[in-house]
Amino acid sequence: MTGDNDSTDGVRFTRRSLLAGLGTIGVAGAGAGLGTTALFSDEESFADTQLSAGALNLRVTVDNIAHSTPTVRDNTAITPKDTADGEAVTITVSDLKPGDWLVLEWNPEVIANPGYVRVTSVDEDYSNTEGLTPDSETDTDPPGDLGDALLSTIWASYEDLSGGISRGDLAGLDTTTDNEDTGLSEWERPDLDGVTASGAHYTTMNEAHEVYRSGVVLRDGNGEPLTVGTNSEAAWFYQLLELPIRVGNDVQGDQVTFTLRFDAEQTRNNATPFGGA
Repeated sequence: MTGDNDSTDGVRFTRRSLLAGLGTIGVAGAGAGLGTTALFSDEESFADTQLSAGALNLRVTVDNIAHSTPTVRDNTAITPKDTADGEAVTITVSDLKPGDWLVLEWNPEVIANPGYVRVTSVDEDYSNTEGLTPDSETDTDPPGDLGDALLSTIWASYEDLSGGISRGDLAGLDTTTDNEDTGLSEWERPDLDGVTASGAHYTTMNEAHEVYRSGVVLRDGNGEPLTVGTNSEAAWFYQLLELPIRVGNDVQGDQVTFTLRFDAEQTRNNATPFGGA
């Protein structure tokens, strides 16, 4: 694996819960008149029969599991807590410098009944803000430049062999955040444009938003919608945010804000999750 040392502002995400379809069955009865003959008879009844709709609850946990320096770790705040289960969680990363990076571990769980999960970057919440404009910054016109400079990629796994200080522990670049769809097996250092030695082309924050704005369904290794449950059946994916070392002064003071929304649908009787999205 590759060593290294080379994140965003205002990330928040919400949870949606969904009730499985419920139905009501009516029972119709018919009575027949009895004559005067004394026939043997018997009767059994099933009283207070109830039908209950199943429940489906989506819960998402996020954690900053790796970072370029202790300063990046200390400058990353997750509030009010690291689990979204009915309320928004905000991730704030402040004072990013060229060469800084961090890895966020996302852990969606679908409780009570398994479900499919879709991740959406909410279009109306995405923004690039031009911040402070020191003398060394040449491009001071809005929007800000951070969204075009900050790289954002999704990875299948992170095997922590370094104590959380190496991007080289990431494996399985997701094709949604590779402009060349290379299927890169492990992290490689990108150049200023996000291109690696093997030809992978990491997406910027702006490019990743364009992909995820219409919603991306979590999928398994065969490309089929992933069935997500709890505990060992939960899902995990890893988001690497990295600011290239030679990015220059134009991003100084700039800010990127985005919302990730997680939606869940039941798996049973659901051949086209989220309408085939």
